[in-house]
Amino acid sequence: MSREQPPRAVLDSDIIFSRVLHELMGRIAQRLRLIDLVWSAELLDEAKLALIERKGLGDDVARRWVDYLPRSFPAGRVDIAEALASGDLGSMTRDPGDHHVCALAIASGADYLLTHDRGYLRDALQIRGVAVTSPDLFLVDAFREHANAIIDVLELQASTWAGGRPIEELLDALDRAGASEFARVARGLLDV
Repeated sequence: MSREQPPRAVLDSDIIFSRVLHELMGRIAQRLRLIDLVWSAELLDEAKLALIERKGLGDDVARRWVDYLPRSFPAGRVDIAEALASGDLGSMTRDPGDHHVCALAIASGADYLLTHDRGYLRDALQIRGVAVTSPDLFLVDAFREHANAIIDVLELQASTWAGGRPIEELLDALDRAGASEFARVARGLLDV
């Protein structure tokens, strides 16, 4: 009897842009198998460009940052060329720059598109089986079902983050990255 596969998820480039948030999502995928992360070369290129232009990172630093997904999830690579050519992507987002993200979600058979971006047309993606949700909402729901396991992941991330920091600082960083409700709920359980 084989174990059921976890739901597939796309991290939008705005999530990859936050190192602390995308690493947490990666740890939840690797250690807890609550999601299976998928990615495309186009997604990594967009994230790398945003890191260079908006965070002022050098090319090598930005490349190492976005390479977290291919290093950690090599089987998650999806070729989106056929989905990009379908021409139906405009019905899924208000932003033509996000067509490649919709193509990735469709081509990979993703269950989730985790994003802060409000330009995605949720109903159109939902028809194709893709739930558009914020990482904050996803993390709160996961925390309700797997609190102890997620606390273990948070403690591990805090111990390795920037040479080791208190979990309170990690929760502060997650709050700033847009996972404020998750950070609040975790603080309440941890009493920090």
